[in-house]
Amino acid sequence: MRKLEEFVMNKEPLKLIKVGVQTIVTSNGAILLGKRKNSFQKGSWGLPGGHLELDETILQAAARELKEETGLVSKKLRVFCVTDPTPESNYHMQVGVIVEAFEGTPSIIEPQKCSELCFFDKLSLPHPIFVSSRQIIENYTSKNVYVETKFNA
Repeated sequence: MRKLEEFVMNKEPLKLIKVGVQTIVTSNGAILLGKRKNSFQKGSWGLPGGHLELDETILQAAARELKEETGLVSKKLRVFCVTDPTPESNYHMQVGVIVEAFEGTPSIIEPQKCSELCFFDKLSLPHPIFVSSRQIIENYTSKNVYVETKFNA
């Protein structure tokens, strides 16, 4: 026990990397966005998504978050990009997932977190866009697979 205490006491605190997933759902070329409510950057528009949980794959997290937030059931998902965490971005990695097939009609399932849910043409997106969603959307439209983030989250 003493060796364990010495080991723990002599270590610097671990910096944790948080992993988020964000989904791109499209209809006739338009991208689904929700207006954030009661959370960081409230009032901004963001992609459906959230954090990876223990014992969950990226695609499982994307499917879970999509259903929790919009009621949509994903039928085919594909990872298309990763943003690399930097100290400036608070060590928060984001994975972009394209929803290639889904069932249902989007609806607000968590009204305490989302006040509106709409499809927007990718050339005329609303403002402001949630900071990490903006990067994922830029990756999607430019077909980038990997980007080092430089924003503060």
